[in-house]
Amino acid sequence: MRTWPAPTALAAALVLTGTPAPAATAAAVSCPAIAAGDANGLDMRYWRPSPDGLVCEAEFTTGALFTPRGPGAPQIDPVRRPVRVRVQLPAPYDPSAAYPVLYLLNGGAADYEQWTSGGGNVTDSVTKAGFKGIVVMPEGGKVGFYSDWQGSTYGNFTPLWETFHIKQLVPWIDAHFATSGRRAVAGMSMGGYGALKYAAQHPDLFSAVGAFSGGTDIRRPDHQQIVNEGTTAYGARFWWHGSGSDAGNYWKYLLPGNPNALQRTELVFGPQSGWPAFNPAQVARSRPDAYRSYQGKMALYAGRSEDPYAWNDELHATLKQQTVPHRYCSGPGGHDFSTWTPALKHFLGFAFGPAPAPCPDGTGWRQEP
Repeated sequence: MRTWPAPTALAAALVLTGTPAPAATAAAVSCPAIAAGDANGLDMRYWRPSPDGLVCEAEFTTGALFTPRGPGAPQIDPVRRPVRVRVQLPAPYDPSAAYPVLYLLNGGAADYEQWTSGGGNVTDSVTKAGFKGIVVMPEGGKVGFYSDWQGSTYGNFTPLWETFHIKQLVPWIDAHFATSGRRAVAGMSMGGYGALKYAAQHPDLFSAVGAFSGGTDIRRPDHQQIVNEGTTAYGARFWWHGSGSDAGNYWKYLLPGNPNALQRTELVFGPQSGWPAFNPAQVARSRPDAYRSYQGKMALYAGRSEDPYAWNDELHATLKQQTVPHRYCSGPGGHDFSTWTPALKHFLGFAFGPAPAPCPDGTGWRQEP
């Protein structure tokens, strides 16, 4: 099964989205009061327990995700569209304390719910890992690829995912919660690529990085084909935008024309000349100090029965050649939560706690030499 997504088939979307978690049986979490209003480019519409009662949820409007761009006026109104973020707070939450923060990114064909009601029981993972910090799970787009897109859609707008996450959400979280300034970034599949990308671009923001079945090199034709297929199927869609009651506007979210896989990849990431600044395999080769700055707090995880195992083998080999300290763990699972859940539990201890076991506990996990 191809990874990130192979969204031309429903099965691919399901393998990335996972099986919904069971509904919560306990009372809803308590979400501390936050003043509404516009801050850091985000105008908060609500802050409350998520429908499953497990975590807190915020909805914002922002101008970043449908930024006007193209030959004509934007074909959606208003351009500032709502976007959601889920937040797991430690219990009890003390506003006078100082908590570390994990930014946890979603995979392709999924959304901000993936780590909670989308199959990933983040609350259970946090509890079992003993993590006493904040977990932020932002919307990352169906195929946003954690990039400020260079191309525009038929609807004359473009998503700026990096701007939303790095320039808007990170300072908003720090302004509204008791954070220590110690941050990690991790994610699954497309989100694993995003974690490696953000870590390379923003070593001043993050102190640890984890990629779970992550993409590693957009120069690869198979990676470019995944970007091509994903953007063809979903375009700039996220959450319900371009579906449901908005389905009549679906075409507005798509990239124009029918370029080849490389051309469409450049519409998302920009010209190839700029890729060495953020593409993980190129960063490891030509800018290894960006990853060395994590002082060993860099971890790769992959299931040996999935495509990203080979991709991560290649990145692991380059990191070793460049003497970049990191850990690489492989498990017996595939491109699903059988790999991602134990990886998350292990990474929480690896990034924030005392030295954990070399790799996740459980039959079949091993540390790659």
